[in-house]
Amino acid sequence: MKRAVLISILLLALQVPAWATWSIVGVDQKTGRVVIASATCVMLEPPRTLMSVQAVVVPGKGVAACQAAIDVSGRTQMLVFQEIQKGTDPQEIIRLLQQDPRVESKQFGIVDLRGRSAAFNGSDNGKVSTAIQGSIPDERIFFSIQGNILTKPEVVQDAARAFRGVRGTITDRVMAAMEAADKQGGDSRCTCETEPKHPTAPCDGKTSHVAYILLADPKDPAGSSYNDGQYLMYLSVTQRNILATENANPVKTLRMRYDAYIKLHPELTQ
Repeated sequence: MKRAVLISILLLALQVPAWATWSIVGVDQKTGRVVIASATCVMLEPPRTLMSVQAVVVPGKGVAACQAAIDVSGRTQMLVFQEIQKGTDPQEIIRLLQQDPRVESKQFGIVDLRGRSAAFNGSDNGKVSTAIQGSIPDERIFFSIQGNILTKPEVVQDAARAFRGVRGTITDRVMAAMEAADKQGGDSRCTCETEPKHPTAPCDGKTSHVAYILLADPKDPAGSSYNDGQYLMYLSVTQRNILATENANPVKTLRMRYDAYIKLHPELTQ
């Protein structure tokens, strides 16, 4: 009871501006690796990046996305981080998060390396807010895909279909899912005609302003907070760091950078 009351008090005090996004979280039991990728039409640049406010990464344990009405204090993300560390079932973590009176403006997706997953879609998350959890039993891979303020439900549905359909590593599957979501329209609030426009890079079907992918190995240091560890791979695309030779669509540039990174690090294909 005391734990529940404390959690409720902490969550009640949060300041939560509304940010929309779509994201993919996944785990691979064979390698022990966890992955998160996401994109949004909200303009986020360092030091406050999409990853820094959304991702919860616990190497060797699990991964989560905390999105929609983001908790800028980080208390919600830290709660999820600590519960994943303890081995709490994702369904129970969602139950704890639902004590927040503002929970209907939030969205969560959680997966752990025991193969357990859970998601929550608040009723105040915009016109299209949905989530899908699934697995690839033969590969011992588990995932959750979620999004809000999307162009249509197919953004998440096609992402899940692509995740299941592509062969390769878990990051290959996540990248395919990101591209499928992008192709279906992604976040409903930006296009190539939406400011800010990149001055020199070509723009093909832009559905976000920023995107990233993060891969953590079970041996990676977790850090002192919920996403400040030293991870195996972290690629981030923002409007400011897109080159003229890349694409103003962050998901397309993320694919270019991912392919280049894998060529330099072939060990990640194992």
